[in-house]
Amino acid sequence: MSDVLVSDVLVSDVLVSDVTMGDVAMGDVVDPTALVAAASEGSPISRLVAVDQLGAWCEAIRLACVLELEARGEAGQLDGSSSRTPHENEALRRRARVAQESPDLLSALQRGATTPAHLDHLAATLRRLDAPQRTDLLAQGARLLAAATSTHANEFARWLREEERRLGRRAGMDTLEQQRRSVRMRGRTDRATGMRVYTLTLDPVSGLSFDGRLDAATESLFHDRTPSSCPADPIERQGFLRAHALLELLNGKGGRPGRPEVVVVLDTTVPDGPPHVDWGLSVEIPERVLFELWGRADVYAVVVRNGVVIHAPGTLNLGRLTRLANRAQRRALRALYSRCAVPGCDTSFDRCKIHHAHWWRHGGFTDLCNLLPLCVRHHHLVHEGGWQLTLAPDRSLTIRQPHGRVVTTGPPRRWAP
Repeated sequence: MSDVLVSDVLVSDVLVSDVTMGDVAMGDVVDPTALVAAASEGSPISRLVAVDQLGAWCEAIRLACVLELEARGEAGQLDGSSSRTPHENEALRRRARVAQESPDLLSALQRGATTPAHLDHLAATLRRLDAPQRTDLLAQGARLLAAATSTHANEFARWLREEERRLGRRAGMDTLEQQRRSVRMRGRTDRATGMRVYTLTLDPVSGLSFDGRLDAATESLFHDRTPSSCPADPIERQGFLRAHALLELLNGKGGRPGRPEVVVVLDTTVPDGPPHVDWGLSVEIPERVLFELWGRADVYAVVVRNGVVIHAPGTLNLGRLTRLANRAQRRALRALYSRCAVPGCDTSFDRCKIHHAHWWRHGGFTDLCNLLPLCVRHHHLVHEGGWQLTLAPDRSLTIRQPHGRVVTTGPPRRWAP
């Protein structure tokens, strides 16, 4: 092995974590042959542990080989050496480089204490940082190692996000400025389908504008028609319509962008409770931006008590005139619900459909007392999955599921804590 790999571990032996699996353990070193045997016998959980450790060992050796090829100036041989695609080989090179920058994590991978995903999350974080921040983060070798070996990969990613924010604050940046530095758009071609796939990452303020423009275009283009090629699955249908609305926006169509809406909720259920200002944002942003947003937004006050709207601007009862909820009804519902009305669902209100508790096709009215927000998945379960919803006058909701389970919630609450 080349000295590019910072480790005393030999290719034939690998250090492992504290898990002991019968004959596999030999002090602090494990024989890969024993790992293969352990993956074929014993309890399912011990076999899974052996497979995970063997996979980590193999990945560590693979990264060491990539680093050795690069050190010799022979990295081009990688593309013709296996069945991996050029895209997969490039991902492998990125993982190897971050392993070289963080030898402690590479050693942890060799002994099965971390996973390749830990390295991938660290690589993604390092790409977003400037040079001084990268140096600062990598200098914290002991903290990085402790965080990686004590958490699952997704939890490690969250830890890295916190470190990224801390480094930004140390550099005098507020959260929004850090987020704006992380705005990205990437595209790739799916070789299996030939489709172009794009990933767009936006800061929350830009995301609010983007979502508002896209929602307005989707409603304008498809509120009374559905293209014949639209998928039947409700989740796929929503994605199909939003994608085509975006294409129309790029072609200069899709209606006017409209103005941001801010809803000030006064919930009199709690005496002397402060108002709740719904900016349509899920994260905290600087006050200076809120002031700017306030000046460009339409601000509406909605008063609620015990789940009932006492006051809201606009027409809230449309009867049988139309099936679609109007903007005033959506604002009033947004004052009551921050998310899908089904308990435990975290889908935000803006991603929900407005559902008639007493179905429109069965004679239900488009009146506020008959409407509630449901995410696409729960809306599908109601219309095609046999769920039955009963909405009481105080907005207590009873959900009866086909297998007999009944869930009851009280009136929604939106006052500020």
